[in-house]
Amino acid sequence: MAGELEGRVSIVTGGGSGMGRSASLLLAREGAAVTIADVNDEGGEQTAAQIEDLGGEALFVHTDVSSEQDVVNAVARTASRFGKLDSMVTAAGISYAKYVEGDDDTDPFLHPEAGSNLNKPTEAWQKVLDVNLTGVMLCAREAARQMVNEGHGGTIVNFASINAYNPSPVLTDYCVSKVGVVMLTRCFAVEFGPRGIRVNAVAPGPIETPMLARVHRAQVPGGDPWGNVPLQRTAQPEEVAEAVLFFTSDRSSYVTGKTLGVDGGIDTV
Repeated sequence: MAGELEGRVSIVTGGGSGMGRSASLLLAREGAAVTIADVNDEGGEQTAAQIEDLGGEALFVHTDVSSEQDVVNAVARTASRFGKLDSMVTAAGISYAKYVEGDDDTDPFLHPEAGSNLNKPTEAWQKVLDVNLTGVMLCAREAARQMVNEGHGGTIVNFASINAYNPSPVLTDYCVSKVGVVMLTRCFAVEFGPRGIRVNAVAPGPIETPMLARVHRAQVPGGDPWGNVPLQRTAQPEEVAEAVLFFTSDRSSYVTGKTLGVDGGIDTV
């Protein structure tokens, strides 16, 4: 039996690891050809290879989502390779400015004083906004332009976060970027809806990804860090991928402008 996305083409940013990788693999299992757009060359190539091992079609394109030219290139190469674009999933993101470099000294989870707004350099704030908000805007906009040029609709699934609703004194830039994604999703849904393009978002809670691994490192041994989660656990990336599939597929054909919390109930308490 054919998958739900048979014959469709998707781009997943941040597909080299974590939730982006899980989303890429699930979309591929459902029949989509997938472009992995990531700054992580090794991880991106690995995800593409995993998809091909499943019998699917994949392409890796080195992409810094904060670079307009990189995003334009990723969309153009996807259309050239697969002939069209049906969906964009914007999973790429950083929790702090030097997250990609793995810099512990400025990690706000390990060193809260480094995340304080009294100490944080303006360029560090700007880097997070450039990747997490402007990067999402660039990817969603360029995908919509391609879909409009092709003369058909499509879907865009953005990645927000529970931190869009839960302020943190050491993650102000991250929180602001994610609440911006929520409003960007709503604005683009209104603008692109008449073109047949649906725009939705997921807002993950504590998901077992490389980003959450940093939180684990900062925890006090024996503590109960997830006591505020009604389901009393963290989630696997695959659980977020299921929500991405819902928004990407025809199951959500009359849903746009919505942000779905995949957070174990955190935002209800």
